[in-house]
Amino acid sequence: MNRMTPNILQEKVLVLNKYYQAVHITSIQRAICHLVKGTALVITDDWSTHDFAEWVRISEFHYQNRFENGDKHLFIRSPSLKILLFDVIYLPKNESLPQNEVIFTRQNLFLRDKFTCQYCGKLLNNPKDRTIDHVIPKSKGGKTVWSNVVLCCKKCNLKKGDRTPEEAGLKPLKQPKAPRWQSLILEEFPKHKKEKWKKFLKFAGTFDEDG
Repeated sequence: MNRMTPNILQEKVLVLNKYYQAVHITSIQRAICHLVKGTALVITDDWSTHDFAEWVRISEFHYQNRFENGDKHLFIRSPSLKILLFDVIYLPKNESLPQNEVIFTRQNLFLRDKFTCQYCGKLLNNPKDRTIDHVIPKSKGGKTVWSNVVLCCKKCNLKKGDRTPEEAGLKPLKQPKAPRWQSLILEEFPKHKKEKWKKFLKFAGTFDEDG
């Protein structure tokens, strides 16, 4: 489709398995390939599913009426097709299960803690202000695991030093724990994606509000 733009091609789409559980994220480009091959269906907010031919008809209707209805939907266009962008696809034959464990990395830790110091609550927009703190210091047997590591600003890290939070007069904003994959990915995307995906992530217990 020669009128696709790189940005639109990389729009993210949530992928559901046959049990309607979120299993991963793909690009709109790959999602359309699945639709064309017949291995995926578009799934909408009302849980209705549509194959490629049906979605083309829906897209054409929206495109023809976009000005009359003030439609702000985005389309992928070619000389012969207009495809309305969608947010979620359903793979009726996919039996893969949702990811349960999130790999421990600095970036995933920052996402879990919402880029906020877990002692003073300061938002750490500047990467230079971010440090990682072991709640129970390594010198006291603390391990580098989700339940013992938090994002911390330099000031609080210096104040805490090689002590426990209680010894330093500090208290974590919340008990650190391993994040769920479905909760974590919401932090990486803009608000409109979070809202469109949340109902699908909540289904079958694949998302919790606390993360």
